[in-house]
Amino acid sequence: MSVLGTAHQLAQEIKDSEEYRFFIFAKEALKNDETNYKIIRDFQIKQMEIQQAQLFGLDISGEKQQEMEQLYSLLSLNPAARTYLEAEFKISRLINDVQRIIGEAIIDALPIGFEDDEEPEYYS
Repeated sequence: MSVLGTAHQLAQEIKDSEEYRFFIFAKEALKNDETNYKIIRDFQIKQMEIQQAQLFGLDISGEKQQEMEQLYSLLSLNPAARTYLEAEFKISRLINDVQRIIGEAIIDALPIGFEDDEEPEYYS
């Protein structure tokens, strides 16, 4: 089988997985619940803002972190939101594991200078 054929087979395996089916079920249920949908969406937007700030090396205030922790605590008490977040975590973990496995297998395909964690000399 070709590499692309294998990739298509993997994609289908993921779509057939329990993690994927659970995620789609939880996502559809959440779409039908306008209030919880908005709460989750707000949480995700705030989460993305924090992740972007961290990527750019910006400090996240303790207040912002505490706000996210409180929001997450509230979400975890909500059965519909908790189900969605659990499903999202499981499918994300599956996809991350697949990416890690592929990445480790093709580490030699990285461009020169990206094979290790050391910074190039011109950054020192």
